[in-house]
Amino acid sequence: MRINYVSESWPDTTYEIETDRFGNYTIRAGGKVIKRVTSLTQYVGKPKWGSKKLELSAVDDAKAAIATFRSAAG
Repeated sequence: MRINYVSESWPDTTYEIETDRFGNYTIRAGGKVIKRVTSLTQYVGKPKWGSKKLELSAVDDAKAAIATFRSAAG
């Protein structure tokens, strides 16, 4: 899933958040990767094909990470 997000902290910057069904996410601003997080490859109870819940959780995690940035570029 790809979404564009404008943070309250940095209203002049539009971030692109890209997530997958396994909880991984990438945050880009101005075409540059600001932050990339990969989930654990193996854990007890991990869905084999991923889940929508993990994908939506990754979006929330990315938004929380953006809120903690010290500058618009991370």
